[in-house]
Formats: sequence, structure tokens, C-alpha cells
Amino acid sequence: MRVTTQSLSNQVQESLQQAFQRMSQTQEAISSGKRINRLADDPFGAVRAIDLGNVAASLDQYDKNISSALPVLNQTDAVLGDVSDALNRAKELAVAMANGTLSSQDRAAAAGEAHQLFLRLVSLGNTKLENRYLFAGFKNGTAAFTEAAGVVTYNGDGGEIKIQANSSTDVAINLPGDKVFQGVGVIGGTDIFDALFDLETALNANDVSGANGINTQIGRLSKALDQVGSFRAEIGSRLGTLDAAGKALEVMKLGTTEMRSKIEDVDPLTAYSDFARLQQAFQAALQSSARVIQPSILDFLR
Repeated sequence: MRVTTQSLSNQVQESLQQAFQRMSQTQEAISSGKRINRLADDPFGAVRAIDLGNVAASLDQYDKNISSALPVLNQTDAVLGDVSDALNRAKELAVAMANGTLSSQDRAAAAGEAHQLFLRLVSLGNTKLENRYLFAGFKNGTAAFTEAAGVVTYNGDGGEIKIQANSSTDVAINLPGDKVFQGVGVIGGTDIFDALFDLETALNANDVSGANGINTQIGRLSKALDQVGSFRAEIGSRLGTLDAAGKALEVMKLGTTEMRSKIEDVDPLTAYSDFARLQQAFQAALQSSARVIQPSILDFLR
């Protein structure tokens, strides 16, 4: 079969274009640092890289969820610590005032401190973090508690605000205030506010051993301390869960990044070596093609 000058010229041009394209792709990989810059470079690898990118995005979102939850839980733990301190002081006061040698004047004076502790607990129940009330449930834009004439009303709800810590774990970041402070839904629950108000009343009435006297409030305050302690332990458990989830996320993020890098990233030494080899081959092809195609076309390809 006779090969015409035109067909030979076309073959040479096609060969040169392919060589130039390979050289250009290698140069692009060096510039971008990526082996895959478009789907055609490696369809299977590109799909795997996209999948890993989606996984990385999910891991980043879980990490953000945990970061947003930690301040809330830590603040809640600190508030519950302050509540326990106030209750301990109230119990100490009640035990001291139950002493039979004390006078009605002594107990009336102590009633003032009991009242301040009562107001302190109401204030702690209305603690805010970034303009959100910690203990109001989903109604976190509303003060959890209001007090009038010693009666404390809960204005929140029982909603639990949850975040996703990983694909299979969600964690509540709040405690409904009526459970913590008023014992609603708690087996043997105690209304902490009532206990403090009744202690104040008993002190003012100089009532030590009556049905609602100082000795009765000592027992209620002990239960209140256990109640707050159980909720504080729950917060500690949630913090532990988030800490473990966060550490697992770091390992998974590192592994995902490494896997994606192996698929996408170019080996600089190999890429530079390939580029030099392809460049030399292209220049050699140009020179050898000078005898076949017109110089003007070669000049164009250069």
C-alpha cells in the first residue's frame, strides 16, 4: 500500500500532538501538585477521591458539632458545681441551726442567708451562655425560671438539644431545668427551690422538729445534693463520650487525608523525571519530523 506524503504528515502531526499533550499533562501535575486534575486523568481514582472528600466533609462537620457542644456541657458542669456548693452551704446552715441551744433570734438571722441562697439558686437556674438559657430546653431564648413570693415557675420545656458526634452517636448537650432543679420525672425527685424556701420559713418560725421544720429540710437538702450529683455525673459521661469521639475523628481524618493524598497527589521526583523525559522525547520527535513535514507546521507546534 502506497503511503502518501499527506497521510504521513498527518500521522507525524498526530504523534507530535499526543506527545505534546502528555508533556503538558505532566507539567500541569507538577504545577498543581495533583496527579488527577480532571475526571479523564483517572476516572476510577477521581471517583474514589470524590468519595473520600465527602467523607472528610462529614468528619469536619462532626468535629464542628463537638466543638460547639463542649462549651455548653462544660458551662453546665460548672453551674451544677455552683448549685452543689449552695446546697452544701444550706445544709451546713440547717444542721447548725438545728442545735437546740440556739435562740429564735439566731435562726431568724440565719433565715436571711437561706433567702440569699434561694435567690442564688434561681439565678443559677437562669444561667445564659451566648444569650441562650442553659436549662430552658428548646425555649432557650426564655428565662428558665421566674420567682414570685417564693414560688418558682419553670418556663422552659423538656426538650433535649442533641448533636451528632459521629455517624452512629448523638449526644444531648442540655439538661431540662425542671428535672435538675425541681425533680420532675426523677424517681424520688426533690424541688430544690421549695427545700430552700421551706428552710427559710422554718428558720423564721423557729421550727426545728415540726413536720416541715429544720430537721426535715436537712433530709430534703441531702436528696437535692444527690439529685444534682447524678445530673453532674451524666454531664461528665457526655463529656467523656465527646472526648472519645473527638479522638476517633482525628484518627479518621488523618487516615482519610492520607488515602486521598495517595490517590490524588503527584510524586514530585517522578513527575519532574517524567517531564524531562517527555520533553526530550518531544524535542527529538520534532527534529526527526523536520524531514517529513513542512517547517512552517513545525514552527507552529514549537
